[in-house]
Amino acid sequence: MYPLHQHLSISHRPFVPAELQFAPSTLAIILSIILGVLLIAWIVWLIASKRLPQWARAASQNRKWNHQDNKLSSELKSLARAMNQQHAQLGKETWEARLSHPSYEDAYNKLVNVNQQVLGMEMHASSLKEELEKFSQDRKTIETQYDEQLSKLESQRKTAQGSLDELNKRHKALDLEFTELGIEKARIQREIKETRTNIIEIENSDAPNKSALVFPLNSRLEQLSTSLTEVSTKSPVLDDEIIKIEADLKPLKDQLDELGKTFSRTQILKNQELTPLDDHITKLKQSLKKKEEEIVQLEKSVPAMLEELGTFVDHARPESLRLAPLYTNLDDIHERTRYATDEQQQLRLLMDKGDKSSARKFVWFLVLVFLVLIAIAAMLFFLK
Repeated sequence: MYPLHQHLSISHRPFVPAELQFAPSTLAIILSIILGVLLIAWIVWLIASKRLPQWARAASQNRKWNHQDNKLSSELKSLARAMNQQHAQLGKETWEARLSHPSYEDAYNKLVNVNQQVLGMEMHASSLKEELEKFSQDRKTIETQYDEQLSKLESQRKTAQGSLDELNKRHKALDLEFTELGIEKARIQREIKETRTNIIEIENSDAPNKSALVFPLNSRLEQLSTSLTEVSTKSPVLDDEIIKIEADLKPLKDQLDELGKTFSRTQILKNQELTPLDDHITKLKQSLKKKEEEIVQLEKSVPAMLEELGTFVDHARPESLRLAPLYTNLDDIHERTRYATDEQQQLRLLMDKGDKSSARKFVWFLVLVFLVLIAIAAMLFFLK
């Protein structure tokens, strides 16, 4: 048994494939030589019987013809694209010159109808844009008016709120001061009572120095009386000021409440007036978008119609100095197309008459040689 760590080390060791070594057995060598000799003998026999050269020539010729045919097909496609471009340009020039002709009347009238439809749609789209601009401007004006009102109300509300906050602050301070005066008044009254009680007790006692003991208490009593008078004098003043502030707070609260209600009503009126405008503007935008999409779809069909018109014009060839250079270009393309088409037809006749059987046999010959070489290699490397 291996220790656990050794077992883990062995089980996780990466797999390394064994190197392929060339050490053929005697049997593999003999079979490979026999197969090789048979292959060479077969090739020699094919050469001697002139079959292999015939197959090779046929395959080579077939390859050349295919290459030439592909080249001609590519050239014809290029010429077809060039002709379509020239027809499109010819149709465009004919349409812009408004050059009609009985032989292409239908194709020309198609463009006339599409052009009329596009013009009608563009006029409709233009009227929609004008209406959209008008309603958008009206909406902006109404929104600006309401926003100015709301801004003014908000400014008034902030001013009133500031005044209210200031009065509340002052009212709170006066309340605190009035409370402190009440506490001070009660304290003084309590001390006065205590001082008088002390004086009475001394006067009723048998103390030999009553006068000396009572004198400071009388002085203290006078001071306390003076302080009580001062405090008592301040209280009514504070009370009057608090009453005045409370009287001023009510209209301010009423004003704030009214401003809040007016602000809410103004917002509701704003929404009530803007909502139908927004709905109408949305519908106008949708209609305009739909109309513009219809115009785009119609305009997309114009290039194909121009190309179709150009094809008919190419056949009709109405006299026109403007179209003459395009006629010349098209004549050149037609001539090159005819030449390439004739050449391809002749080439394909040759290809049909060619020795296709020999060409196929040469391909099979190459495949067989490749398979035999693979088999020899397999025997040398793998047959033990």
